[in-house]
Amino acid sequence: LYDFLRIDESRLALVVADVSGKSVPGSLGMTMARSVLRAQALSRHGVAETLHKTNEVIQPDIRRGMFVTMFYAVLDSAANTLTCANAGHNAAYLARGGQVLDIAPEGIALGLVPAHQFYVDELVVDLQAGDLLALYTDGVTEAMNAASEEYGDERFKESLAKAAGLPLERALQALLDDVKAFVAG
Repeated sequence: LYDFLRIDESRLALVVADVSGKSVPGSLGMTMARSVLRAQALSRHGVAETLHKTNEVIQPDIRRGMFVTMFYAVLDSAANTLTCANAGHNAAYLARGGQVLDIAPEGIALGLVPAHQFYVDELVVDLQAGDLLALYTDGVTEAMNAASEEYGDERFKESLAKAAGLPLERALQALLDDVKAFVAG
């Protein structure tokens, strides 16, 4: 899942998530998590608090053994910041000046534990002109070629570093092309 939600005139919520289940149960779990998250985000809680409240609501009702990993961030265009929390999802990457930085606050997946055991850290990142932020699922880094090798985090970071100076649409296409070339069909 990926989603965007306008919180106010300067803040935009960004979400990327993955559910552990498949088929109808997985779809229902993700739908529940998305709906609850959107309601909590509009309540104007902080980023970590939004994930805490989301877990508190979905955990009692999510199918046993199922969970949702989620990277949730709020982009504040007035302050040039990204405030984020990570509920067991892949790190986000920030390409800046030829380097790729991991944005990986710690946290546990949604639905795994009751509210009193749930935790996520919150991180504020100061953004600069030209930064390229990548939120993704493991479908990118676990893409396999014919030799059963995974695309991997390092290859993805190298591709991001190369794409960082390009206009956004070209950067996205370069990333997609690199993954497609690696898996070779």
